[in-house]
Amino acid sequence: MTNDRSERSTVRRVDRLEEIPDPTPSVEFAVVDVIISSTSIIRLLEQGAAYVRPFSDPEAALSFKQREDAVLVGEDGGGAIEGFDLSPLPSIIADADIEGRPVGIRTTNGTRAMERVGFPDGLVVGSTINAAAVAEELAGRQRDAMIVAAGRQGEPVPEDTVGAELIEARYTGVDVDEEHLRERVRDCSTAEWLREIGYGNELDDLLAFDSTTVVPTLEDGRFVDGYTS
Repeated sequence: MTNDRSERSTVRRVDRLEEIPDPTPSVEFAVVDVIISSTSIIRLLEQGAAYVRPFSDPEAALSFKQREDAVLVGEDGGGAIEGFDLSPLPSIIADADIEGRPVGIRTTNGTRAMERVGFPDGLVVGSTINAAAVAEELAGRQRDAMIVAAGRQGEPVPEDTVGAELIEARYTGVDVDEEHLRERVRDCSTAEWLREIGYGNELDDLLAFDSTTVVPTLEDGRFVDGYTS
């Protein structure tokens, strides 16, 4: 059963950033990169970051670090970026002292998806852990919305698709088999990679659906918590 949100506005889901239409439509955007950009930005704001600024270019991020005495969080193909301070893994972020400091983030897929839609004001970041809050925020704007699962190297990935499907379900009010969604995340290749590098504990966090109401929202090029419902 659906609620009346779909009568006020429409929502569309794409399962990889390359499916975003060109020219980019004038809609509300939610970008979903569950492992790991989206979840990291949420955790950075929860940890007290003054704001989080996304970058697609590592050199621009390094200039920002020098100019603003910022903390840089990021990865390139799963590896460290020279000059960056932290991996984007949430368990590493949890141990970092970032209270009140600006943070820059660059990731292989998530920030590329943000760049693809042009870093518009009002862009929100979605994950499995804030799906209900993101859906509520998008529905409250009463405009058409697009939920973008970032994917990887032009291909859909299960964890991003699950995150996007969950937000879409919360938006429309359609029931979903949450345990099946969790199984898809547990069985994905990125989850296996996390286990191989000793961070399988991150999965428990990702599978706690709707466990936070933080909705990172882009304002003047910076993510802040925009949840207002």
